[in-house]
Amino acid sequence: MSKVSVIAVSGFFGAGKTTVLRSLVRKLDPRKTAVITNDLSRFGAEHGSFDAEHYIRGEALIELSGRCNQCSLREHLADTIMQLVRSGRFETILVESSGSTDPLLVTNAFDGVDAEGCALSAVARLDHLVTVVDAERFWKDYESGDNLRERGLGTGFDDERTIAELLADQVECSTTLVLNKCDRVTQAERQRLERFLRRINPDAVCITTSQGTLNPSFLEMCCPLDGHGRDPKPGWMHLLNGAPLLEEEHDSEEVFVYRAKRPFHPFRFWLLMQEEWPGVLRSKGYFWVASQPKTCYMWSQAGANCLYERLGRWWVAIPDRHWPQGEGALEELRKVWDLEFGDRRIELAFIGEEIDRVDLTRRLDACLLTSGELCLDEELWRAFRDPLKKPSWEKRHTRSVQRDLLPEEEG
Repeated sequence: MSKVSVIAVSGFFGAGKTTVLRSLVRKLDPRKTAVITNDLSRFGAEHGSFDAEHYIRGEALIELSGRCNQCSLREHLADTIMQLVRSGRFETILVESSGSTDPLLVTNAFDGVDAEGCALSAVARLDHLVTVVDAERFWKDYESGDNLRERGLGTGFDDERTIAELLADQVECSTTLVLNKCDRVTQAERQRLERFLRRINPDAVCITTSQGTLNPSFLEMCCPLDGHGRDPKPGWMHLLNGAPLLEEEHDSEEVFVYRAKRPFHPFRFWLLMQEEWPGVLRSKGYFWVASQPKTCYMWSQAGANCLYERLGRWWVAIPDRHWPQGEGALEELRKVWDLEFGDRRIELAFIGEEIDRVDLTRRLDACLLTSGELCLDEELWRAFRDPLKKPSWEKRHTRSVQRDLLPEEEG
């Protein structure tokens, strides 16, 4: 029996997801298509307007981004898709995610098994991750510095995500980007946004439309996933792997990668976080600080918001009996290994417009340990002032707000 095709549609509030969803249904066979979506009543949509079997699962999907209940909600979605598949009535299932949902939570539903030991990926195939982007409002939301709670869009009191962070995540994991409402922006504005979207997700197909209306060949233009939603690689990952973002030569003022072996001084790097980085619209990568020599940190910046979080330990800090055994993984480790620092390193990818690479490199270099500091014992490094490990420090922040929260001067 052939697998049922699943198409997930995501996008921020007001981007036009429902219109795109209707357009998709019209291009499929409505009699063999099921639609799983949020409760649309508060947006004035009629539940029967899709001309397809419509399943209201708002209690599941509206909370897919909830930090506490991710697992149970993911299982709820997986169970719903499994029931529809087992009914034998459908060839295609469309899933419309909430505006506050990271599409990766939909892809993760294909990783588990149900109570009977059956994997969803064995009977259903996630073919497309479609993200609808609002051409008119994107930059206003992306550069606002707002978080979801401030807009009343959070999934709970502990939802700390920023709007820029969510928008970047929605774009970067998609296979298809639908740039909607292009009739409300100038050609130059559309081209600027399209260029940025292609930078942060070079693997996605980008389609422009005015009112969410898709042409009949829409699905043929989109490259399907491998069934698990693992194909697309975001632009920052392309850059760190040394691959160009587009076929044509990219502008050196729009993208570059900063690499270093020696660690950042934690306090100097923390101060740099508070400063403006002119031209940088998106940056992401890995770093380490001298005061925490075993810890690998991930850095992520979208618009005015910055995020850093601990990923775990560097391999050099883990007994080699616990190292990966596969030759492929070991070969990747050898490529980055340094005799002095092991696999510890700083790799940060930057994407933006008119980035002054020389100046930004100089400022990042100034955060590295000096030769004198490097000669100190690692135990002395741990004594460096380190705001990154303070429990009171918020991991997600907006630079303009946090400039007023600098710690007291040393002395």
